[in-house]
Amino acid sequence: MKLKQFEKFIRTVIREEIDYALKREISSLKEGITQSPNNNVQNPTDVEDFRKKLREQIAPPPNFNTGDDTLNSLLQETATTPSWEEKVASNDPVNKFIKKDWRPVMDAIEKKKDYRP
Repeated sequence: MKLKQFEKFIRTVIREEIDYALKREISSLKEGITQSPNNNVQNPTDVEDFRKKLREQIAPPPNFNTGDDTLNSLLQETATTPSWEEKVASNDPVNKFIKKDWRPVMDAIEKKKDYRP
C-alpha cells in the first residue's frame, strides 16, 4: 500500500468515525429535546445565583504590562484560551482514534514495502 493510498484510507476512516459520532450525538440531543419540552424553566434568582457562582469560579485573566495594547490583548487571549486537549473529551471516539498507537500498523507496512518475492 502506497503512502498516498494509506493517507486516503486514514482520511476515510476518520470521516466515517466523525460522521458516526456526530450522528450519535445529534440523535441523543434530538431525543432530549423531544422528551422534555419547556422543563428547563428556572426562577430568575436561580439563574443569578448560578451566574454569581460561575463568576467566582473563573479567575481573573492575567495582566500583561508590555506597553503595547495589541500585544497585551494577544497575550491575554492566548493565556485564557483553552488548549486543544481541554476542548476534546478524553473518551471521545475520534480522540481515541487519533491517540491510538499506530506503530504496529506502520511496521507491517514497512515489512510489506520491503518484501520482494
